Amino acid sequence: MKKKVVFYPVAEAKAKFSEVLDESEEKHVIVTKNGKPAVVIISYQQYEKMMEFIEKVWDLYLLEIGDPSVFKDLKLEDLFDDED
Repeated sequence: MKKKVVFYPVAEAKAKFSEVLDESEEKHVIVTKNGKPAVVIISYQQYEKMMEFIEKVWDLYLLEIGDPSVFKDLKLEDLFDDED
């Protein structure tokens, strides 16, 4: 089931942080900065499900390529590196 999406400017999200966290259990919460999406707040349960899914997809990908040693230096954590 697809969740509804709600947007909060950063100042409002900060002022209503507890409410925003509660809302993230039922909806996808996007916090905007200067009118542009900056971060997404999701429940920890949703985060866990996403990480499990990514790990399963990663494992299937490695099975498909045949020789995972080609990617020996690539780690799952590298997919989420913040540095640009």
